Amino acid sequence: MTNIITYLSWYVFLYPFALSIIWVVLGFYFWWRRERETNKEKSTWPDRWPPITILVPCYNESASIAATCTSLMLLSYPDYRVVFVDDGSTDDTAAIIRSFLPYNQNFHLLNLAENSGKAQALNYALATSVNTSITVVIDADTLLAPAALKYLVAPFSNQPRLGAVAGNPLTFKRDNILEKLQAAEFSSIISLIKRAQRVIGRVFTVSGCVAAYRTEVLKEIGGFSPYTATEDIDATWRIQRHFHEVWFMPQAIAYIQCPATLKGYWKQRKRWALGGWHLLRTHKDVIKDFRYRYLYPTYLETVLSFSWSFIFIFGTILWLFTYLLASIPIGVSPLPAWLGALISIACIIQMATALYVNRRYDPQLYRVFFWVPLYIFFFFIFGALTTVWTAPQGLFGSLEQAGKWESPERITLST
Repeated sequence: MTNIITYLSWYVFLYPFALSIIWVVLGFYFWWRRERETNKEKSTWPDRWPPITILVPCYNESASIAATCTSLMLLSYPDYRVVFVDDGSTDDTAAIIRSFLPYNQNFHLLNLAENSGKAQALNYALATSVNTSITVVIDADTLLAPAALKYLVAPFSNQPRLGAVAGNPLTFKRDNILEKLQAAEFSSIISLIKRAQRVIGRVFTVSGCVAAYRTEVLKEIGGFSPYTATEDIDATWRIQRHFHEVWFMPQAIAYIQCPATLKGYWKQRKRWALGGWHLLRTHKDVIKDFRYRYLYPTYLETVLSFSWSFIFIFGTILWLFTYLLASIPIGVSPLPAWLGALISIACIIQMATALYVNRRYDPQLYRVFFWVPLYIFFFFIFGALTTVWTAPQGLFGSLEQAGKWESPERITLST
């Protein structure tokens, strides 16, 4: 028994250390091959840009929707239309959108009578309002950089098997410690991992706040699933299971809000963790089919990460219990020793690498570097807690209402 606990304790410390090395090496390789030469990607831009449709699902977004509307008027793309889908909002979201319609002939509003969930709202718009070859989906608080659409759309002209392209979200509000920690996360964890996954060949998920899809591929997979807490993760996997590729374009910048309170952060991370469980549950059959072998590493990494969360949480509880009752505690010590310091060093190197490869897109990112050591433990603890907390619902709960949504807390954005 003691040997098993020892092995599990080693796993708790070595697994994130090994992952950090993988993300750094592969993420830097992606940058070296695809981003190092500035503006190289523009050489492959099409002579004529195809018309596209932007879908903006909304539910009680009055605090931020005006700023989003304004940003959508400033895009440097020649031919696009925007469809706002108000999913039964109970505030004045629809009224704010309507105030923009007389001045923007390419703005349209679909006003749904009652909330049916983000996925269903997108499906309704997809079926009734989209007749372009490319569909872009953004969140109602996402502010696209002027050139973002071109970077999202250009790859589709060169790769016929491309099903979706993920944009690069950056947090724009970094006032309190929690917001600074998340700014570090989006650069050192999310964007670097997406680069690494592109090298491996399969992406875990597009960025739900900004992504472009080939419309015929979306319809081929049946649109967005309402039977999961994270429709973006599920759509990514179904697109890849239909043997289409999913790319990450770090040049497609979008500015997003991140939760400013622990309550909002906990709520968001529970939904992300629940979506991970739904992925493992609804796509478990990929392991049985060798045609999906390129998805094996990503699926296995999810299993190992979720297993790590259980070992970390229950190992820590065991350590605390035996520490209080026995002279020699067993389990996973929550106090960082030399192994914890080793993980911290690896994560700092990971953040430094992210600072370097993202300096072109976020020149002020260095200001959050101070918070990286704190973020490491914050991220691990919250990630593990939400994974364990949502496991019963994710594995055994009904999927019928899984897609129901409630927008996170927004700050009011000036236009």
